[in-house]
Amino acid sequence: MMETNKRLFVATGAYGCGKTTTLRHLASTRGYGVHGEAHRRVLDELGARTHGHPPDEPFRPIDAPDHVCPMCRKREFAARVLETQKTIEAEARDGDWLERGALDPVEYYLRTSGEAEYPWPPGEPAFERYALVFLFAVMPELQAPRWGRSREARAAEADRINQRLGALYRAAGFEVVDVGPGTVEERAELLARGARAILHESPW
Repeated sequence: MMETNKRLFVATGAYGCGKTTTLRHLASTRGYGVHGEAHRRVLDELGARTHGHPPDEPFRPIDAPDHVCPMCRKREFAARVLETQKTIEAEARDGDWLERGALDPVEYYLRTSGEAEYPWPPGEPAFERYALVFLFAVMPELQAPRWGRSREARAAEADRINQRLGALYRAAGFEVVDVGPGTVEERAELLARGARAILHESPW
């Protein structure tokens, strides 16, 4: 991964961990720039081409040439998300926050494909060296039944996702800060303290 003079911060974690709400609070109360996740941007761009899976039923693949969703076209979708991630990181300014980093779509691809490694194209992946990665703990009360799975099953899966995300980012040499359960303000303050310490080169 490339290294520039930009110091970017990543908030990661499984679905329903409170990342989006905390980052919005961080932006509105402390003025940080926040960039939404690449996965969501790609879904919005593809629009109806990702539709067709009832959210309250078990997943069933859709074999149609115009259908492109992260489960049915795993490699193609992951590549789209990673290209969008590059664009987001190029747009970001020093001190900004990213909702998910480049290894999030990699974790998703490995989890859903069953493969051991992501099929990177030749050359060094062109993503930023993040200043800090904040891993949001699962809060079971924020989980909801989906895809035919109960709240408890979704929370257990989210815990497993977090373990893989933490392992991937640490293996890549990033400092990962665990963000435990708490209020939005408590979590936002933890993120802000970490950012201040990096940006002002002070202990926290």
